Amino acid sequence: MKYTPAILIVAALLLITSCKKDPAEPEPVPLPGTASVVKLTVKPMWADAPFDKNAIYESAGGQRVQTTLLKFYISPLELVSSGTSHRLFDADLFDVTNGPLQRVFSVAPGNFQSLQLGLGLPPEINELPLNSIPVDAPTGSNSGMYWSWASMYRFVIFEGHFDNDLAATGPPPFNFALHTGRDTCYRTRSFPFAFSASEDDTVRITISVDLSRFFTDGNQVLDLSQGAVWHGEPDGLALGMKVADLEIGALSVEVE
Repeated sequence: MKYTPAILIVAALLLITSCKKDPAEPEPVPLPGTASVVKLTVKPMWADAPFDKNAIYESAGGQRVQTTLLKFYISPLELVSSGTSHRLFDADLFDVTNGPLQRVFSVAPGNFQSLQLGLGLPPEINELPLNSIPVDAPTGSNSGMYWSWASMYRFVIFEGHFDNDLAATGPPPFNFALHTGRDTCYRTRSFPFAFSASEDDTVRITISVDLSRFFTDGNQVLDLSQGAVWHGEPDGLALGMKVADLEIGALSVEVE
């Protein structure tokens, strides 16, 4: 079959027209009241100044202290509205040795009265078989937080060096390693405040961890010369529980 030039021109025009891109569809419009953004910052402090892992501080226990590792679980983190909890996450791991960490979540708009959190892992998570958890999850085997010998987790790893001589100079010569764990060291706390989150709003929540208060709450004092190592053994549990009490008391929350 022969094609005339006119037919070929028409066919070419049709082909060109069919290859043009379809008009871009409009962006979907968010539904009203779907979510507010929550920006969470967890930051380490020493008293009123940002914490520095290279600095040597004077503790309430009368030692020169340098903290070289601080990592811990928060589990869970919840906002409370009219008696209803809105969970932001079940469990997350924060290594703040090198400074603040941030997370971003979404929450339904509403009026909130408090923030609740747990420091460590509740029993229902602490006792899960490790092989049932993805390795890269916050509670997975790559977290470095699982005590294989005890089939449970470390809640807080708090390590560094200390010196009993406040007049000394140079690096502190002694090591400390305080690892809380076991269900008896799990602590919860509620922080009351009132704020509203509306549609398309951004709420900024800051959890500050004051390491100076790891050594005193105004009542108890952690003197590392009286106990600088605990890894969850039954012996020394009193030290672990004391450290857990001090650590949960060292947290504060700001909302804006």
